Amino acid sequence: MSTSVKEFSTAWWSEVYNRIIGAVVYLDDASAECLHWDGGLFNLLTGGAVSVKSLSPFEFSKKEHRKVVFITQTTSTQLRTIAEIIHNSDFTHCILISCASLDTVYMELNEGKDVGDVIAAGKGTIEATKILETLLLDAIGKSQSMVEAVHIPIFAISLTNVIFLTPPYQKIYPMYDSKLIPDTVPLDLFTLTSEQRSQVRRLASGLNAMFDSMNLKEDIFYMGTYSSLLAGVLENSPVCLARRKNCSNPASLIIVDRTLDLCGVTSHSMESVLDTVMAVLPRFPGHSNEVAVDMSILCEANVVNHPDDMQLSPGCLYHANNDSCMQTFDYMINKSQKEVMFDLYNKLSKIDIQRSPSPKTLMKVTPQSVEKIVTASKGNYNIIEKHLGVLQQAVAVVQTLKSPKRVQIELLMSLERQVLQNLAASRDSTSVLHQISHLIKTRKERNLSLDSLLALIVYVYSLVGTEVSFSKQHEDSLIETLSVAIFEDHKQLFSSEEGGRIATPEECDDISNKIMRRLKDVSQMRKILQKYNSVLKPCETGVGHEYRGVLQQLVDDLVDTERPEITDLRHRNEGLKDLLRSGLNILTSKKARSSKHPLDNPTVILFVIGGITAEECKRLHRSIITSGVDNTVLIGSTKLVTPVEAMRDVLQL
Repeated sequence: MSTSVKEFSTAWWSEVYNRIIGAVVYLDDASAECLHWDGGLFNLLTGGAVSVKSLSPFEFSKKEHRKVVFITQTTSTQLRTIAEIIHNSDFTHCILISCASLDTVYMELNEGKDVGDVIAAGKGTIEATKILETLLLDAIGKSQSMVEAVHIPIFAISLTNVIFLTPPYQKIYPMYDSKLIPDTVPLDLFTLTSEQRSQVRRLASGLNAMFDSMNLKEDIFYMGTYSSLLAGVLENSPVCLARRKNCSNPASLIIVDRTLDLCGVTSHSMESVLDTVMAVLPRFPGHSNEVAVDMSILCEANVVNHPDDMQLSPGCLYHANNDSCMQTFDYMINKSQKEVMFDLYNKLSKIDIQRSPSPKTLMKVTPQSVEKIVTASKGNYNIIEKHLGVLQQAVAVVQTLKSPKRVQIELLMSLERQVLQNLAASRDSTSVLHQISHLIKTRKERNLSLDSLLALIVYVYSLVGTEVSFSKQHEDSLIETLSVAIFEDHKQLFSSEEGGRIATPEECDDISNKIMRRLKDVSQMRKILQKYNSVLKPCETGVGHEYRGVLQQLVDDLVDTERPEITDLRHRNEGLKDLLRSGLNILTSKKARSSKHPLDNPTVILFVIGGITAEECKRLHRSIITSGVDNTVLIGSTKLVTPVEAMRDVLQL
């Protein structure tokens, strides 16, 4: 039995590769991103695929291509697209690989109907298979054809041995019908929209498949209202109940809502190189956890330097088939910028055709010294081909460190520190919002973008929580300032689809007021917590204050040898048996039975719904390693996020 998410993913990709020989392969974006982290496009082409295409209704295949494999999330929209592609092609052998579990797909195909009995009887998978295979046969329309619908759980990617993400579920966020705080308590799945309900079920089915492959029988702990919904599905769904009867290795799953602490993801204090690269460079097209690197520095082609210019394929950071590059990627998360630069220089100096100074003779590696070696390889395609991975990583880091955005990030870091010390020292809010309003008005002179300043405001409201209240006068002033700024910058602030239209001053007033309502909700998120309701803590040195996040406090308590009570962490399995036992204990005058602790199990999985940063992963992992606990601890989340992305998630911009 392995508790490696990478081995779990690799094993299931092997199942995919077994089916693609001689086939045209169509993938959706989420599956393509998962493929990238397993080795990428060449895994399919060397594995026997005759062609690889994007899942789009505008695609079709040549007449001579008779076999097709679709790798998709099997949503209703994707099923229509599949039918369209088949209709416009000439296939006789069709395989549909559903990355989502078929019983979940069955529930979605029967939305609004009572199918509880079918699911409870364990027949959901069989019924979904029948529906999907009928759909494929109808689309092919030939009597002599072969179809297959099968579930293969492709949903997790491994950044390192301990960090994993779930690209198909990157859009899952702790929201309740677009609200941060639910209208009704207690909650059930039907408090969510049907799409959100499907997403929770899909994520639960993915985790269930992962635990099944790893032979894990989990105790479920959760912190946050949304996490309780995911915990409920994992605890009570018939498929999960059946799996737990057959699995034998005990594990603890801890699920946490991102919204309980947004400081960690909206802060610009980035020690991890990966976070800085993610914040500066554009996303790789269709991906949520990879960047697009402009590689024109190595080519002799004339390329307009623009992320939308696709004359030249962009480079990226992660190279699954190159151990040296995977080590550098690990360093980007876990080591300092200085160590990453020395690592890159060291690897590049071995391929340097101009013989730069050896790393040992250099006191400091600068972006310029790395760039010098990279540009020496320009146009030398033999060298480029042999060392393409490390060259892409080096170019990414050089472009990041030389970017004007890097200067903005450093300025925002200093502003955050200033705000933190002001609030912590006096718990006085009088000047903070006034300062931020001034920053928004003078953003052009300081070369600061409005979306970065909005991230700073979310950081401030999450940082203070309910400990500091801002005056209505200052909040009204901020609303007014924001409204003017949104009117001026709405084309940059909103997505390209909306950017084409002109926003009226009245619309900007509405958006500004909506943002303030959302910010007030952000400050209330930790109200449900008893122990972790503050993230402003005195420094251990005794001088000043520091931010200590909810996740950090939780992990520090988990690994504490004193085993302090973690009152905010709810245990899903506290049922009738526990109540009966405690009742009997009282009757027999014995000390009440102590509650379950996550570290009672050898494997612990901490999963954050709504995104995480590389810096947080590094710090949490370091706390676990230095504590000396023997447990295997994995850290998972729906995606990696930057401050601006985290702000957009929470403000719904």
